[in-house]
Amino acid sequence: MERTRVLVVDDEKTVQYVLTTLFQQQGYETASASSAEEALAKLEQGPVSVAFLDIVLPGMNGLSLLDRIKERDPDAAIIMMTSQSSAKTAVDALRKGAYDYIDKPFELDHVVAVAERAASERRLRLENRRLQEEQTRQNQFLQEAVKRLGSLNSAGTGLAAITSIEELLDFIVELVSKELDAERVSLMLVNEQGTELSIAASRGLDKNIVTQTRVPLGSGVAGRVAKEGKQLYSNGDPMDPAVEAGGHPGAHGPFASIPISVSVPVRTPTNVLGVLNVTGRREGRPFDEDDSSYLSALAGQLAVALERARQAEHLQSAYDSLRRTQDELVVTGRLKAIGEMAAGVAHDFNNLLNGILMNSQLIQRDLDQDGVPRDRVLKQAGMVEKLALQGADTVRRLQDFAGIRKDRPSERVDLNDVVRGAVELTTPKWQGELSASGVRIEIETTLPSVPAITGNVRELTQAISNLIFNAVEAMPNGGSIRIATSKSGKGTRVTISDTGCGMTKEVQERLFENFFTTKTHGQGLGMGVVRGIVRRLGGEIEVESRAGKGTSIGLVFPPAQPAEAAGNDLRAIDSGAPTQHGRILVVDDDGINREICVEVLEPLGHEIHTAAGGSDALEQIAGGRFDLVITDLSMPGLSGWDVAKQAKKVSPSTRVMLLSGWSVQQDPEQIRTAGIDLVLSKPVQIGELTQAVQRLLREQRSGPQPVGEKSSRKR
Repeated sequence: MERTRVLVVDDEKTVQYVLTTLFQQQGYETASASSAEEALAKLEQGPVSVAFLDIVLPGMNGLSLLDRIKERDPDAAIIMMTSQSSAKTAVDALRKGAYDYIDKPFELDHVVAVAERAASERRLRLENRRLQEEQTRQNQFLQEAVKRLGSLNSAGTGLAAITSIEELLDFIVELVSKELDAERVSLMLVNEQGTELSIAASRGLDKNIVTQTRVPLGSGVAGRVAKEGKQLYSNGDPMDPAVEAGGHPGAHGPFASIPISVSVPVRTPTNVLGVLNVTGRREGRPFDEDDSSYLSALAGQLAVALERARQAEHLQSAYDSLRRTQDELVVTGRLKAIGEMAAGVAHDFNNLLNGILMNSQLIQRDLDQDGVPRDRVLKQAGMVEKLALQGADTVRRLQDFAGIRKDRPSERVDLNDVVRGAVELTTPKWQGELSASGVRIEIETTLPSVPAITGNVRELTQAISNLIFNAVEAMPNGGSIRIATSKSGKGTRVTISDTGCGMTKEVQERLFENFFTTKTHGQGLGMGVVRGIVRRLGGEIEVESRAGKGTSIGLVFPPAQPAEAAGNDLRAIDSGAPTQHGRILVVDDDGINREICVEVLEPLGHEIHTAAGGSDALEQIAGGRFDLVITDLSMPGLSGWDVAKQAKKVSPSTRVMLLSGWSVQQDPEQIRTAGIDLVLSKPVQIGELTQAVQRLLREQRSGPQPVGEKSSRKR
């Protein structure tokens, strides 16, 4: 606290002595002067709290001295001393800023009281000013903090709306450049190998620096920050260790000589993705700890957004791949159900992306708060990862769904055998896993003799298994499932009934809508798969359900047509017919696939030749005719189409089998034009391959015989 200093200015020495003695007795520090000029000299030695000025002084009068003192210290308390004859002048002095005036002669107690009051009010004014200045500083600090929080909030909103990694990084460097008035900003990312940094986005750096810079992890400021995961901050002091660590001795290019003021890691709870560097303000003011904290918070938001953007790009890539597959299927005219799936695909992936986005924003929010448990952030990050994996699983299931095709081999199927297989397949779920958690599920089957149907055992088992899984999931507290087969006026029927939660009318209306699901973790493909199988086999689906009363789903299939079934089944070849042996060329750029074909067919008595590609195959075809050519479709250089056309050109009687790794059916017109006699899709069973070979060789033997010399096996 300021000590009270009193100045007495009067040309009468007695008055000076009396007043200074009086004030010293009160504990005040005193000074005295006989003239205004002497008083001003005293003021050079230090400010005064209170001044008693006689109005009438030799030379400069008291009013002029009042002005001079107020110029020096507006808070000085000035008390004018006057006689009755100069009272008007004293009033004028009050208007000019004097605190009070006293009349001569005066009472000493009154003088002391006036001095104490004046000194007290001065102290209050000074304290108020100090508090006001402190409040102004605090307000400025709060305004800056609010501005920074607003910037972080805007950054979070902006980051959440951006999915492109390039746009994301550019957004951040632009924001930092403007917010901190930074001269240079660089955002560096760790490479896939985790060995070095490169500049992914920047402001204020030469293009050559951006393209040439490579900083090994652990080298220089940025490399150390990336390796240790801790920020480095320099306040501009040349002795600051961060300044001494500046530069990048392991860096390539001019970036090595650029000092960094602040460098913060861009990191998730598990790893460092990159580094955000800032160098110098345009106005020259050094960065402070608030700037460093702001950059750290911003880097935390960026890390989450960057992870989200990468996951989104992966999902988008999977989605684009799916759309390309869908477009191919629409062009071929096969699998119409896939053509109806576009809206469902977008809906499902939007749900996945929404989950990633919301969890990312939760992480952003938590990173902005102090004391947030690390486990909570890790849990949210794990959810982002889980959602991304669900997206990958959705793609796999869609590809499987797209594989339900008319060219899959059909056979006479006993639906009772299919039911038994499906029950056995699902037993680990409803009897093992659920029983272990205290949930009891009972399955009862009623399987009388019923007419056979035409279908594919694997597809039918998948359909009934899906319905069993749906029934189990509809009974979280346990219950019973009844599966019964029966004859129907339309053919053969299998009914799966449960005592579960049932479905509302609204759910039933959307039951077969692509990607619609009521399950917490489902993706709405199960009933789509069932519908695709049943439709392909010419069957119907009947659904009966009431909320809280359970569900019954019936699948009705037309009876098998023996003649049709025999004609469509590769294995329906007369077992009494003589086995055919032929000269076969196997064409595949995959050595394993070639070797497998040799191992399967050569022991059966066939003469096998192999070619590692289209060009090799054409040379062998030109050198000698073959009874059968088995070719892959997609190969470097010449494709399977080219091989088939050349084989038919050399010998029209040569049979050509396309053994394709693609799960989609090829364009029938393109198959016909290329002269391909049969298409088998990989993976193929040995029995399917050998029966197909026998069929084609018998067809070949029934036509004109190829004329070709026998030659030794070539691999």
